[in-house]
Amino acid sequence: MSVNFLEKIRSYVERRVELMPDNLIETPNTLDFCQIFTTPTKPIIISEVKFASPSRGQIYPGQLNHVDIASSYINAGAAAVSVLAEPNYFKGSIDFIKDIRAAHPELHILLKDFVLSKKQIAQGLLCGANAVLLIATFLNKDLLKELYDYSLHCGLTPIIEVHNALELEQALQVSPRVIGINNRNLQTLEISLDTSGNLIKHIPDDCYVICESGIDNAVQIQEMKDIGLDGFLIGSMLMRHENPGMELQKLISEVRNES
Repeated sequence: MSVNFLEKIRSYVERRVELMPDNLIETPNTLDFCQIFTTPTKPIIISEVKFASPSRGQIYPGQLNHVDIASSYINAGAAAVSVLAEPNYFKGSIDFIKDIRAAHPELHILLKDFVLSKKQIAQGLLCGANAVLLIATFLNKDLLKELYDYSLHCGLTPIIEVHNALELEQALQVSPRVIGINNRNLQTLEISLDTSGNLIKHIPDDCYVICESGIDNAVQIQEMKDIGLDGFLIGSMLMRHENPGMELQKLISEVRNES
């Protein structure tokens, strides 16, 4: 995912935002996403509905639709579901959230997109998300603060994604409840779990921390739990199987055996 890709997707998102209505209803959400961190059920896994990626192309080989996949995750023990809503490169849709919310009224749903505008957040709220990902490398300091505050205004939990110390410093200035550490470098596509190990040391104890990217097995989850990671966002590892929920169930069982 080169800088050129980030520039392309920024341009694409800006055009998409221009087509969104300005007068979306802002009835605040009341379902607190952070409840997932206080549940006695472990491990805390946010399973992702992700059909494709710019680096791998089509990921999912099966026939299940987005609602079926979300349902399979819930039945397998997922704490929440992340929905990749970006349509061009990830083959997602904001309507996926609407459909999944209709099927599961109490489910915790994370809107995952390249968010640049309040309109995207309002649209996510309207469709039923109760959390939104804000990618620090995609936003300047002022816009991050603006979108963070607006997310709170909507009753959503903003999760700030960081990859390095500079982005973490920027994120901590808004005193977030939740930080996501992306182990993937969005410039080079390289993944290193050392990223989580290095950054977790500098995050306050009162902040929940989610590990993103690079988790492939139960041993890695246990290692990340041992150094202080609270939750795990897992997508491609599950979605490359015909039945992602069955794969999640297997992973959770293995993690519990490791504990």
